[in-house]
Amino acid sequence: MVLFVLTLPVVMGLVGLAVDGTILYVVEAKLSSSVDGAALGAGRLVGTDANPSEIAGEFLQANYPPAYWGSSNLQSSTTATVSSGLTTVTVNASVQVPLIFMRMFNVNTATVYGNAVATRRTARVVLVLDRSGSMNTTDPVSGLNVFNEMQQGAESFTGMFTTGYDELGLVALSASAIVAYPETRPYNPSPTSPGGPDTAFGTSATSGPMITQIQTLQAGGGTGTPEALALAYIELQKAHNRDYAANGGVDNAQNIIVLFTDGVPDSLAVSPNNPSNNALSPSSPCQYNPGGGSSSIMTGTIVTPGNAGSWNPPAGLFLLSAYDSTHTLAWWLQNPGNGRVGTGDLIQSSPATALLNCAGLDSSGSNYRTWSDLASIPSSDYYGTSTNGSAYTLASLDLQNGTSSQPYAGVTYDPTNLSSGTNTAIACWNAMDNVGNIIRAQSSMPPVTIYTIGYSGDGGTDASLLTRLANTQGSSSYNSLQSTGMYIQVNSAADLGPAFAAIAGQVLRLAK
Repeated sequence: MVLFVLTLPVVMGLVGLAVDGTILYVVEAKLSSSVDGAALGAGRLVGTDANPSEIAGEFLQANYPPAYWGSSNLQSSTTATVSSGLTTVTVNASVQVPLIFMRMFNVNTATVYGNAVATRRTARVVLVLDRSGSMNTTDPVSGLNVFNEMQQGAESFTGMFTTGYDELGLVALSASAIVAYPETRPYNPSPTSPGGPDTAFGTSATSGPMITQIQTLQAGGGTGTPEALALAYIELQKAHNRDYAANGGVDNAQNIIVLFTDGVPDSLAVSPNNPSNNALSPSSPCQYNPGGGSSSIMTGTIVTPGNAGSWNPPAGLFLLSAYDSTHTLAWWLQNPGNGRVGTGDLIQSSPATALLNCAGLDSSGSNYRTWSDLASIPSSDYYGTSTNGSAYTLASLDLQNGTSSQPYAGVTYDPTNLSSGTNTAIACWNAMDNVGNIIRAQSSMPPVTIYTIGYSGDGGTDASLLTRLANTQGSSSYNSLQSTGMYIQVNSAADLGPAFAAIAGQVLRLAK
């Protein structure tokens, strides 16, 4: 057996190494956390007039105390690189730390280094706001006006993003939907046409063109959510194609749709006489029944009045506000329920005779009822989204008092039975569910994440549909291969602002 005997100088040396090592470890931990804070702080101000190096230096000085454990000569450097919607902020720092026991070996100080990297992706967001007639009401919980609280929450949401860096757009929906920012009239639905969320949405956190449009909105009409989502998707594609071309085939922006609604979808944008999807009855006297040899396409919105569980038969066609060339955007933002424009205004060509002999489709008539000229609900909407499906049986109407019902339980979807408004409402439900899946499943650009806010105080929102739309893990259709968003149910108008803020915070998280 060999015994090792440690002499006193050796023991003191080992203790000295341990003490110096502990000091270096403590200083390194503090410097690392301070550098992390500096990188995050500088990253949050990307796109503003702030100088990343100055901001990082200020955060570093604030978080790393002077002469911490006797350290000195704090040095730092910051670099910020921008590449096609992705900004990387790198912060390096170092300090000199005095040693205690190592001095006996003529080693008086040691240098401790810290490094941190923060990335900030451009947030490309389309905000979709429900301004249907039910929104203009007093919240029974808080006593506040729901529409006003929604507007204020949306304005604050907009102000949380960085003008000149992030890209924002706005879609407003009633019976039909319209792109409220950025304005392109007449609307072009081609994904390669000009438009899409841009960086000029604001001039400050409280003002700018998008906030002005939010303030201009008036409530009225139905709930054309499927069309609104289709327009939001088109707008994201426009922005992607624009940036992709400008950045040499690279686009790193995160694509986001944020939907607020207070009810269930009840309006459907359609082309009822499209030869490839004709829904007109063979006996319909409509001038442009494909059976009569005409190729002119009628367009409009079918509206299903009433509420879940007590729908009235469908009415329409109503004018698609996005494509109306007679009125301005400002007019539509302030007149959401005025889609009943006279005969001939619901067609893209030969407007004088568009609805000739179509008493059941002419929304200017006194006895219009859509089903009198339709053989069935169109199998797809104006944007090509299928109106078929069976997932509607999972619909659960969440009410303010916490109870729920299944308004479509035991109902078999029959698109040929238009005398029952329930079938048209199911077609709207299916179109909204299907367009959500189309958006999340697309692969032509970076993934799209959908966030939803549902206000329950107007009689209930369909939580099952909104969670499916957001692809939350608790939804009945969760798909791990698609982006996962967030659903927030709001039971009081006072909580609308915090809901918008929570989603903005989620979108703006920095990935380290």
